[in-house]
Amino acid sequence: MLDEELRRGAKPFYGPAAAALARRGVTGNALTTASLGIGALCLLAIAFGFNVLGLVLWLLNRLLDGLDGEVARLRGETSELGSFLDIAADFFMYGGFLVALAVQHPDARLALVVLFFAYYLNGSVFLALSGVLERLKAERLTERGLHFRRSLTEGFETIVAGVLFLVFPDHVATIAWVFAVMVFLSSGQRLLDAWRMLK
Repeated sequence: MLDEELRRGAKPFYGPAAAALARRGVTGNALTTASLGIGALCLLAIAFGFNVLGLVLWLLNRLLDGLDGEVARLRGETSELGSFLDIAADFFMYGGFLVALAVQHPDARLALVVLFFAYYLNGSVFLALSGVLERLKAERLTERGLHFRRSLTEGFETIVAGVLFLVFPDHVATIAWVFAVMVFLSSGQRLLDAWRMLK
């Protein structure tokens, strides 16, 4: 919901870091790969109950995920491969995060499974609509590699949910139920958006 506004507002802060990395020869794909490695460590930390470490790695993973595209643009190296790797890395983290939580919190597994299904539905609708809009050569609403349509839950909201899961481990099930409702609403938004655009 707030991704584009936050991206524009934060650019004066992350822009210099992206420019410095680009000047030093760091590529966007290298950052994506690094974020995947850090993300894998994050998931292990969460699964074994090291929430403070998991939180630090989660935020670092999301930071690198935000920098990779900007670095690629600054280097003039945006590519279909980069877009593919970026979205694949996101799906790896979002799904893996819930699996790691389920390992740590057996009592919250039902809520986490429902949230996982909500992610699956929302991601499927998002990718299907993005592919159709690409074929129709529709106007892009963002600078990202795929067609992104706005919805209630986007990247920022998912980051916040991850932080809440790790900071309030006694309330994982409640947070999962609430966020699942939000993600289901996002799926509905995108389905309605697709219906209006494609009918």
